[in-house]
Amino acid sequence: MSADLHFNKVAGTWRWGIAGSTSSPGFEVNDLGFQKRVDQISAAAALGRRWTRPGTVFRQASAYLQVAPSWNYDGDAIDRTVKAFGYVQFRNFWTGDWSLSYSPPVVDDRLTRGGPLAQKPASWYASADVTTDSRAALGAYAFASFQRDAAGGWYLNAIPQLTLRPSAALSLKLTGGYVAGHTMAQIVTKQPDPTDTATLFTRYVFAELLQHQFYVTLRANATFSPTLSLQLYAQPFTFSGDYRNFKELRARKTFAFDRYGRDNGSTIGDTLLVSGTGTVPGYVVDPDGPSASAATRFTFPNPDFRTRSVKVNAVLRWEYRPGSTLFVVWTQSRSGYWPYDASFDLNRDFQRELFLERPTNVLLVKFNYWMSL
Repeated sequence: MSADLHFNKVAGTWRWGIAGSTSSPGFEVNDLGFQKRVDQISAAAALGRRWTRPGTVFRQASAYLQVAPSWNYDGDAIDRTVKAFGYVQFRNFWTGDWSLSYSPPVVDDRLTRGGPLAQKPASWYASADVTTDSRAALGAYAFASFQRDAAGGWYLNAIPQLTLRPSAALSLKLTGGYVAGHTMAQIVTKQPDPTDTATLFTRYVFAELLQHQFYVTLRANATFSPTLSLQLYAQPFTFSGDYRNFKELRARKTFAFDRYGRDNGSTIGDTLLVSGTGTVPGYVVDPDGPSASAATRFTFPNPDFRTRSVKVNAVLRWEYRPGSTLFVVWTQSRSGYWPYDASFDLNRDFQRELFLERPTNVLLVKFNYWMSL
C-alpha cells in the first residue's frame, strides 16, 4: 500500500503546506522504476514567504522553513530533519538556491542490512548553487554541498559547469564533478557467533570508508537544418573506496563500535583467502584475542576497490520527410574494476590510462516512415 496526501497554499506572500505519506513494508514497484525504501510513514509541514517586488538587489526571492519527521511501521523515529531553504533571483538575472538542515539522532533500521536496530548520529547539511543569466552566450553554474555528523563523518560535493551557445544552432556544456567523503560506519560483512548476545548472536562488521569520485561530462548539440541534428555525450569517470579501521557494532540501538586490534583484546591481521580464481588478500579477525577461545575466529576479503569508465554516445537525427525520421546511434563504453586497490590517482585514470580498457561499440540504426491515409 502507498498513499500521499497534500494541502498547500501556493498564492500570496505567505505560503504553507502540510503533507503525509506512507508506504507499507510489502509495497513493491521496482519493476516500474526506482524505489528508495518502504516501511515508512512520513509527515511534513512548511511555512515560507515570497518577495515578488523587485528591489535594489533582488528581483524576487523566497525562504521556507520545513520539518519532516518519519517513522517506520514499528513506530521508530527514523528521521526528524529541520530544514531551511530558499531561492533568489538577482537584478542581473543570476539565480541562486541555498539550504541548511539539521537532523537529530534517530533510529537507523538500515545500517545493519536487516539486522538489529542501530542509531544514526546527529548531522548537519548545507548547500548552495548559483546560475548566471541563461540568455547569455556564455553561462556558468556552480553547486557545492557539505555534510558532517556528530561521529566525525563528512561528505563534500562540488559541481562546476560551463555552457557555451555561440549560436542558436550550437550549444556546448562542460560539467565537472568531485565528491569526497568519510563514512564512519560502512557495513562490510556479518559473522554468526553464539557468544555475541549484544547483537543477537551475529557480529556486524563495519569499517570507515574514505571515498573519492571525479567525473567530467561533455554535451554538445548541433542543428544543421530544421531536419538534421547531432547530439554528443561523453563522460570519463573514476571512483575509489578505501576501507579502514574495521570494527563491530557494540550493542543494539547504538552507534558504538569495538575496533579490532584495539578493544576487548581483539586482533586483526592480513591473510590470503582461497577463492575460485586463486588467492585474494583479506583479513583474519579474532574478536576476543588469542587469550580467549569463546568467540569464533573469522576471515573476510579486503573490500578496497577502484573503478573507472568512459562512455560516449552520438545520435544523428534526420527527418528525411515530414513525420519520417532516421536515427543513427553510436555508443562506446570502456570500464575497468580493480578489487583490493583503493588508490585515487587522476593523472593515471584521466591521462595515462583513460583509453586502455577494451571498448564495447554499438551501432544502432532506426528509421520510421509516416504513412498518411
